[in-house]
Amino acid sequence: MPNTENLSHTLEAPSLAPASGRFRAEVVERPAAEWDALAAGFGDMCMEQTIAFMGARWSKLHSLGLLLREEGIVEPVAMALVLLVTLPVIGAGMAYVKFGPLWRGASAAADPQILYAMLEALKAEFSGKRRLLLRIMPPADPGSEQVWRDALARAGFSFHAQAPDRERYLVDLTLSEQEQLASLGASWRAHLKKASRELEIEELPIESGLPVFLSIYRGMVARKRFADHHGIDDLPKIATQAGSALGMRLFIASHRGKPVVGSIVIGSGERVFVPFSATSDEALALRAGYALRWAIIDRLRGSSARWLDLGGAEGDAGLRSYKMGNVGKRGRVAEIPGEFDFSPNPLSAAAARAIEIGRDLVRTPALKKIVAYLPI
Repeated sequence: MPNTENLSHTLEAPSLAPASGRFRAEVVERPAAEWDALAAGFGDMCMEQTIAFMGARWSKLHSLGLLLREEGIVEPVAMALVLLVTLPVIGAGMAYVKFGPLWRGASAAADPQILYAMLEALKAEFSGKRRLLLRIMPPADPGSEQVWRDALARAGFSFHAQAPDRERYLVDLTLSEQEQLASLGASWRAHLKKASRELEIEELPIESGLPVFLSIYRGMVARKRFADHHGIDDLPKIATQAGSALGMRLFIASHRGKPVVGSIVIGSGERVFVPFSATSDEALALRAGYALRWAIIDRLRGSSARWLDLGGAEGDAGLRSYKMGNVGKRGRVAEIPGEFDFSPNPLSAAAARAIEIGRDLVRTPALKKIVAYLPI
């Protein structure tokens, strides 16, 4: 079975040296393409800390960036994209950081002091100056679980809530082809062997290949009749803004000239992500999904990426089984630790709770139809 890691909800402050004055923070009022170019330089880069991926989702909300700089170093040593959600009139509310901050430079040794200093900088700016509750959702970060635990405890954060769909399925990209094949689950390996020999797998340019992928995706949604929450309509905008810095790539498998399955991968750091995949009616019998995933792993082997992050299972037992088989014996199932809060005062905590209640109400089936007609 793959290795699993948990981040304990009980945070005990570690014995670490006091924070030095070697760092300074810088607020970025309107993060843009330059932000993503900086994010691409971090080993722990993730989509949720990029404007290309999150800007489309947060377009109606206020987001800021915070950079941490160190004396004598040109590029920032940490960075965080922060969503601000406040209540009208009183202005109290929440500053939210999802799967950040980024703190491990791609070409530098990991320094836990940087993560702690960045958490302190975020507190100073958003809880100190702006009097907002600061909420951090760390990523599923294999090998750095203890560093996160120590930094959050030392910075005074408390556990708020467990993350939904918290498991992340990670394929080890450092394995050789034979090692990877041996790692696969028995059922996954059997399906791969049965994949049609007539499949043609190719990497397409994003601009010309995206209409092909979207056609497969929309056909899948219509066929399965499910409510899509993955923001597929934002994909053209994401692709345009991502440029080359974030390593966005598109792979398509075709059978006798007809595209039957596609996957988009993105990432420039230790993890490469698969945010979007789509299958046609014919893909299942052809085992096209297995063949395409194997080809993608082969293309990524030997790159700087350590893991192929398949995301979560979203409560789907079949999807979980597929991803577990792909992860195999040598991969990892890492967990998103949850959400951690730092509140400067009772008002900020109460405002954050009011925002949560409003969000939960909007998500109830009884109100979804009403909200659909509201001008928001």
